[in-house]
Amino acid sequence: METCTNCGNEFSGKYCPECGQGRIKRLEVKTIVHDVTHGILHWENSILKTFKALLFKPGKTVNEYIEGKRKHYVKPFSYFIFIQTLFVVFFHRLSEKYFAFINYTITGDSGKFPEKALEFQHMVSQNINYFNYFMPVIFAFMLYLFFRKKKGINYAEALAASFYWVATALVFSVVLMLISILDVRTWNLRFAASTVYYIICIKTFSGESWGKGIIKGILVTTLSYIIFVLFIVILVVLYLNIAD
Repeated sequence: METCTNCGNEFSGKYCPECGQGRIKRLEVKTIVHDVTHGILHWENSILKTFKALLFKPGKTVNEYIEGKRKHYVKPFSYFIFIQTLFVVFFHRLSEKYFAFINYTITGDSGKFPEKALEFQHMVSQNINYFNYFMPVIFAFMLYLFFRKKKGINYAEALAASFYWVATALVFSVVLMLISILDVRTWNLRFAASTVYYIICIKTFSGESWGKGIIKGILVTTLSYIIFVLFIVILVVLYLNIAD
C-alpha cells in the first residue's frame, strides 16, 4: 500500500482513487525537463488538431464539442487566447505600414489627415488586444438569436462556437498580414476571408440547406460586424471626448 502525499489516502496501484494523483518521486532535473517538453508538445499538438478540425470541419467540430466530445479539443477560450496573442504580436509589428497606406489612400500627396482621425486610429491600434474580445461576445449573441430554436443552443454554447470560429478567422488575418509585407493591399482581404469562413461555419453548424444556411450566415456575420464596429466607434469617441 502507498500513502498519497497529496491527500493522505492509502492506495495500491499507480493512482490515488480519491484525488487522482499518481505516485510521487523526488524531483530531478530530468523530471522537470520531461514535464516541460511533454507539456509544450501536448499543447502544440492539441492546438494544431483543434485548428485543423475548425478549418476543415468547423460546424461538425463545434457540434461535437457542444454534445460533449471534448477530449481532443483545446477549450474554446484557451484556444481564443492563444491565437489572439499571436494576432496582437503580429499586429503591433506589421500594422503601421498598413495604416500608413490607408492614410495615404485617403489623403493622397497632401498628407493632411484629421488629427481626431489619427487619435482614433492610434486608440484602436493600441487597444486592439482588448477590442478583439468584444467580437466573439457579439457574434455569439447573434448566433444565439438565430439558432436558439433551430439548434436548441444556449448563450454559453453559442459563445463556445464563437470563440472557436473568431479565433480561427484571426489566423487568416495573421497570414494576410505576413503576405502584406510584400503587398500591403492584401490585408484588405481579411474581412472577405473571415466572412466566407463564418458563413461556412454557420451553414455546416446549422444543418440548413445551402440556401438558408448561406442567408443566415450572411445575416449573422454582417450584423455582428456592424454592431462590433459601431460599439468600438462609440467607445473610442466617448473616451476621446472625455480625455479632452
